[in-house]
Amino acid sequence: MANESVLVIGGGVAGIASALKLAENDFQVYLVEREPIIGGQAALFCCKATEKCSQCSVCLIPEKMLEVAANPQISLVVNSEVVGISGGIGDFKVDLLQKSGFVDPEKCIACGICTELCPCEPEKGIYLPFPETVPRTYIIDKNQCLRFKENECNVCQDNCPAGAIEFAQKAKELEVSAVIVATGFEVFDAREKGLLGYSRCSNVLTGLDLERMFSTRDSATLPSNGECPQNIAFIQCVGSRDEYIGNGYCSQVCCKYAMRFAKLLQYQNPGAKVTIFYIDLQTAGKGFGEFYEECKETIRFVRGVPVEVCEISPNELEVKYEDLAKGGIAKESYDLVVLSVGITPRKDSWDLARVLGINLGDYGFFDAQDILDSNRTNVDGIFLAGTCQAPKDIPESIAHGIQAASKVIQTLTARAM
Repeated sequence: MANESVLVIGGGVAGIASALKLAENDFQVYLVEREPIIGGQAALFCCKATEKCSQCSVCLIPEKMLEVAANPQISLVVNSEVVGISGGIGDFKVDLLQKSGFVDPEKCIACGICTELCPCEPEKGIYLPFPETVPRTYIIDKNQCLRFKENECNVCQDNCPAGAIEFAQKAKELEVSAVIVATGFEVFDAREKGLLGYSRCSNVLTGLDLERMFSTRDSATLPSNGECPQNIAFIQCVGSRDEYIGNGYCSQVCCKYAMRFAKLLQYQNPGAKVTIFYIDLQTAGKGFGEFYEECKETIRFVRGVPVEVCEISPNELEVKYEDLAKGGIAKESYDLVVLSVGITPRKDSWDLARVLGINLGDYGFFDAQDILDSNRTNVDGIFLAGTCQAPKDIPESIAHGIQAASKVIQTLTARAM
């Protein structure tokens, strides 16, 4: 068993959890990620603690990324995607296309010379995405780099002491005993709900925008004038619980992050008023029912469905909503509106499903073989982990990743006996 290897497709929280569990049990793991770094969507999320921890679990991610980087049983294969597979359980042959990330993670020593010498202004064309990046590799931004703007710039390549800058694609084949699919999710594009004002009204943000704002600035400000918001509305179920757009499921995470953000906003600005518009609330999870009761002391919850957001002045938004409790249509004004966008399946899931021969479910997430076993697919030896199977929060994704690894271990151990 110690010589067997497993492919984990996707370097988000679920894939990381699977890889660490497998490595702990002496399996060789190939952790394949299509981006230059691992961590997935959640690596960009912010801590939502106030005077006490809000149990958002974001702090677990950098720690687990570093564990992956330090584990000799785990081989990181970044900038890569699966383009073919043959064989079966115990003897899969997997074809990878390793796209040029322009900086070879195996050679890069993160010295910073490339960024220092880069002529791009005001933003550099090559940089370290964030301090905890795994692998610790600089990346080239094609939108900034002069080389991709019909220039002949080779400053970084010519001056890299490790010779890490390269532009060619590579093909690679792996032989593995089993496969775990942990490709994660995409955030719902709020522009599809045009009446809610996203991209039309400057002070309408999404939950993901708020995550990034707090990650970079540690506070929230109004895009229109840079001031601290005083009257904030959260609109739940944007892109979820909506059969009209084909997303009839609950995303599981939106109510939790809205309430955590609401408490964080009030912690930073005790005078701020926060209203949460909802259909019904998802408060399942350890301790979250108690957190909801605490939130009700300072946060206004309105059971209503907002149908339109309009900008009535540069710093004032009008929310028109159907009041489900009182009946009828009501209007209220706010200076900031946050759309609690949900989880959607990745748009490339169909392509990977076709390559691997696994099924998709009704909403486009990968389909589990059995309602009682959410890890196994219709292909023996291929398993699912995390939000690629169904919406989950960070702790649930980690647990599902560990569970997928455990199923792999049990299956391969049984075959060896």
